[in-house]
Amino acid sequence: MSKDFNSLVSVITPVYNRQDYLTEMIESVISQSYTNWELLLIDDGSADNSWKIMQSYAAFDNRIKVLKRPSNRLKGGNAARNFGFENCLGIYVNWFDSDDKMHPNFIERKTKSFTVNSELDIVFSKTIKTNFNEIIVYDKRLKPSENLLEEYILKKISWYLPDGLFSKSYLDNKLLFDENLLAGQDRDFYIRLLCVEKPRIEILEFYGTFYRIHTASISQKIYRNGNYKMQLTHYMSLINQVGILKQYNYLNIDLKKHYAYEISKRLPAVIKAQNSVSDYFSFLFGLSTFNLHTIKIWAKVMFSYISFIFFGKGERFLK
Repeated sequence: MSKDFNSLVSVITPVYNRQDYLTEMIESVISQSYTNWELLLIDDGSADNSWKIMQSYAAFDNRIKVLKRPSNRLKGGNAARNFGFENCLGIYVNWFDSDDKMHPNFIERKTKSFTVNSELDIVFSKTIKTNFNEIIVYDKRLKPSENLLEEYILKKISWYLPDGLFSKSYLDNKLLFDENLLAGQDRDFYIRLLCVEKPRIEILEFYGTFYRIHTASISQKIYRNGNYKMQLTHYMSLINQVGILKQYNYLNIDLKKHYAYEISKRLPAVIKAQNSVSDYFSFLFGLSTFNLHTIKIWAKVMFSYISFIFFGKGERFLK
């Protein structure tokens, strides 16, 4: 399929109980200066009025398509994202979250880059964090890098899932979102892409996403609400990442240190979820090298583990 400035862009959005934010998100797509888009809203089993809101907009604008995640697919945003991709028709694909908003030129600015350079695989815009009433920060972590994979893993550079507009041909025949994960899915997705096939990218100095911070966000559920089920799936995501890095010979000493530290913080989730602690220790040992950094990690982990055995808690040792 040929690419030109008027090529169809597919925006794919999973929706789960987002009645308070969904209208503004959809309106921000309708208000785009670029008009040749389709918005696929994938309901993930909402129990509020989200489905009615989606249907009302679909009746108003035939560019909006509403689908339900099939019952034979695992519940969660990943299955909804994959299902949306399987049903989209665009030359370009942009996943977007149901509680965020687009700048009016979000699609146009990114699509223009593809028309200038048809060899591009991903065009990134940047993100503004907001809490509804005011801008909190212009996120400046996304920047050019000669070592994109390693610096992304080490969080020296970073971006959000809605930031990337993809050439659909680049994504075809690739494993997209791991449907077994409840958290860490964005990083898992991007790390696999960067390992398997280095994409040709462009980073725009343009803030196109308004990322809204609120108490119902996934990050709040993982870290601030003590959701150990979510933290456990984040642990599984880290294990997956290590596996793919080993497979493609990217797992160097610096990355081992990084993953050893990140995995050490997941011990409480492993214990509380009654997962295999011996497997946890075995995996952590496989990332260990004899240096001061590793000794400190193991000291914290062992103090935490002993504290859990005797007192039923020990998170403070892992900070």
